[in-house]
Formats: sequence, C-alpha cells, structure tokens
Amino acid sequence: MAPFAHAPKQGRGGHDDMLTVYEHNESVCCQKVRLVLAEKAIAHTTINISFEERQQHTPEFLALNPKGCVPVIVHDGRVVTESTIITEYLDDAFAGPTLMPKEPYWRARRRLWARWIDEEMHIPHISTISFNISFTEHLKYKEGIHDQGPRGAPPPFFFVGLQSEAMLASLKAYQRFLAEMDRTLADQKWLAGPEFSLADIDVIPYVWRLKNLQLQGLWHKMPRIQDWLDRVSSRRSFRRMIIETALPDWLGSMRENGERAWPAVKEMLELA
Repeated sequence: MAPFAHAPKQGRGGHDDMLTVYEHNESVCCQKVRLVLAEKAIAHTTINISFEERQQHTPEFLALNPKGCVPVIVHDGRVVTESTIITEYLDDAFAGPTLMPKEPYWRARRRLWARWIDEEMHIPHISTISFNISFTEHLKYKEGIHDQGPRGAPPPFFFVGLQSEAMLASLKAYQRFLAEMDRTLADQKWLAGPEFSLADIDVIPYVWRLKNLQLQGLWHKMPRIQDWLDRVSSRRSFRRMIIETALPDWLGSMRENGERAWPAVKEMLELA
C-alpha cells in the first residue's frame, strides 16, 4: 500500500477533517508520531491497536494498512502510513513550531538520520534486540505467530536467540549508530543542527527502547548521548506522550528481561 491512500470519511459528527491516529503506546514508530503531535499541539483522536490481541491483523485494520503496521493516520478521509512520512505530513499540514530544519544542509542531515533508522536500525536491528531480549516472551509469539494471516511466516529475527550471530550483529550496529551520534553531538546541540528537530524525534524512541531494555551500558563511555537523552526526555512532549502513557506491563517486562540479559550482552560485546 502506498503511504497515501483514501479511506471512508470518518463520520464523527460531520467533522471529516478530524485527525484520527491508530497506534500502540510502546511502538517506536508510533512514539515518533506521538512526539510530533505533542510538539505541535495537534488535536486528534487516538485508537489503540492492541498487539496482545493481534488487532493489527484484523480485517478492519488491514483495510487501512494491508501491511498490518502502526502508526496509521486518517486526516480528512485520507490515510497516511509509514511513520517518517506521517511525521513530515503532520509538520507540513498543521500549524505550530516547524520541526523540519529550515536550512538545506540541516534538512539533508535530518533525512540521513531518518534513512538510517528506516532502512537499517528498525528492521532488523531494534526488532532483533527487542524480540530476543523481551518481546517474544511478553507477546507469546511462539504460541500464536503462525496464525496471524496476511503477514505470513514470522521474520527470522523473532527467534534467533540472545546469544546468536544475528543478535550480535544488531548490537554492533547500534554501537556504530551510537558512536556516530556521539561524534555528531560533539559539534552541535542537536542531531540536525542548533535546534531540536525531526531528527531528534526520529532517533529518541530507539535510544529510549535500549534504555528500557537496560542496555544503557552501550553508551557508558559516551556521556554526550546520555546528556542528549536527558534533554529530550525532559521535554514536556516526551513526558506527556511517552513517559506518562507508558504501559506498565511492557516496561516491567523489558526491565526484568533486560536485567537478565545484560550480563550476556556485555560479555558478547566485551564491554569494560
């Protein structure tokens, strides 16, 4: 499905221009969208898609996005999918602070961060790390994954195991990503120039996921990353849309499984 498509009018009291957001609180892609909504104070209606109940694979949701992925937005009867496209759409379509950098160079830098996240760091790497530390157990995918219909067989990263070559490759990919963040932040306050922007919004859910999985040791020698993380997570938008709306059972599962996994991760990477 293309990122832009048509959907039936929402029919909510005749207000066809209302923005509806289909999301899951702990999805890194949805968190990007949630931050833009908060930074720009965009009024919207939220529909939660429960991963635990496999709602992303229901006929109703697949009619909006045949990929079975959140986030999805419906604005003025039109569907927009893919989180990076959604964040840019919201920045263009709604009033409020502009989140795309204004200068061409910094706009290009933001697009490089977005491309790195979308083409490599999301799948396979954050997925491999998340599922093999916590999500396979939490969502009980081993019991139900083969019955999920249109999405077919489970991706290989679901079950590779904690101490596997695929897991090690994903951890090392994040080491390289974090090292580039650290080099970037040595010269500027934010990832795409002097102002907070979509680049920081693109990246923060992925670093926050690592933190929740108790993997802060990956940047224990990179204090600039911790400083950046502290600055982003102290923003009102982050507190409101990420911290205050976090799902306790998901956070508990990530914390407990992450604490158990960290000694093996540390040994794999030979972190001092």
